[in-house]
Amino acid sequence: MKGEAPVRTILRFLFSAIGLLVASYLVRGITHGAFLDLVAVAVLLGALNATLGGLLRFVALVPMVCSFGCLSLFINGLVFWLAGWLAGRLGLAFGVSGFWAGVFGALVSSLVATLLEWIFIGKEQKTRREAAPRRIKIINE
Repeated sequence: MKGEAPVRTILRFLFSAIGLLVASYLVRGITHGAFLDLVAVAVLLGALNATLGGLLRFVALVPMVCSFGCLSLFINGLVFWLAGWLAGRLGLAFGVSGFWAGVFGALVSSLVATLLEWIFIGKEQKTRREAAPRRIKIINE
């Protein structure tokens, strides 16, 4: 359905904000304020992951392949840490005290958000166009 895409996007941001909330309780060095601030940080984190995170993954493609993707954890932590710094600069009540808090915070928040997405949204099913019935040509000899 066409109306499902905006609802899915909003739900994903809400799940990401819940993941940030859980990460702030489980990881020492992550602080938060109101839930609305966490939603704003989730949007900021999504934008940073789409731009800077994608660029860093592209630049570090060969080392990431050589490390079997382990370098991706550090890139996610770096982007998470940067999101905490930018959130403080923007006046949002969210903070990440260091790089390792960013790594573990990114890990916890993404696991929680993914779990909530699986539970409440389910797998995204791609719609296929129905194939036209095949016509069989009969060749007369």
